[in-house]
Amino acid sequence: MQLHREKDRLEGLGIKIILVGMGTPKQAEAFRKNYSPSFVIICDPRKVLYKAYGLIEAGITGIVSPKTIIRGLGALGRGHLPGIPSGDIFQLSGVFIIDRDMVVRYCHYARDISDNPSIDEIVRQASALI
Repeated sequence: MQLHREKDRLEGLGIKIILVGMGTPKQAEAFRKNYSPSFVIICDPRKVLYKAYGLIEAGITGIVSPKTIIRGLGALGRGHLPGIPSGDIFQLSGVFIIDRDMVVRYCHYARDISDNPSIDEIVRQASALI
């Protein structure tokens, strides 16, 4: 997981990383052991936070399209194997930078399942707030 490899860089900017997923605490613990041993993970199987932050669900083209297939094959080529999906496979993700006053300073709403900002984009946005 690239995010874990960049943890020190992000935390050096004062960024605390919190992951939110739809899995159970047991699934979150397995994920933590395999991919992100030092991150806080919030379990949100009812998608309360997803709804509160306005994250949407994808249609079928947000899951299967030429773009998502090409990006998925690229990830496979880099050694990223997909796991068994859990939760709502149509739920899209987002990335939020929230300051100490709990004000959202940056948000990225995924347009499809392969749409994630780069670590460099997150660092650039966070650095602009310092």
